[in-house]
Amino acid sequence: MQSLIKNHYDTLCTRPERGPDFYLARHLRRKARKGDGRLGRFRDMGKFVKASVADVIRGRLDPCFTREFRFYEWNVLLFCAYCNARLNRRSVTRDHVIPRSRGGSNEPDNLVPCCRPCNARKSNKPLWKFLLERELQVA
Repeated sequence: MQSLIKNHYDTLCTRPERGPDFYLARHLRRKARKGDGRLGRFRDMGKFVKASVADVIRGRLDPCFTREFRFYEWNVLLFCAYCNARLNRRSVTRDHVIPRSRGGSNEPDNLVPCCRPCNARKSNKPLWKFLLERELQVA
């Protein structure tokens, strides 16, 4: 009975016949998509969405593009925003660029991934002060 329904559906279908070429092309499309995942979509969007520095500063980017970038920033390639150290899912902390104690928000634009030592050293200092102290320690 099950095969009768399936055959009946296939004969009533208005779609064109799907031959081996269709299935091979679909397999290759899925294989290519699976390897890159969201990063591949981010790259593809980067080809078509041309953004200038002014667009980024003024916040005029496509919301989908921004969302993919944030996913990439927090889940795919994690680096500390301050010392550029490689992070993993256990060592990442989120830092408020403008500290909440100084009027900063929890908006995604105000959060950056960073390592625990940098987050502790920055604490509630303004960004310029933290970067200046860090440069003085290195020099």
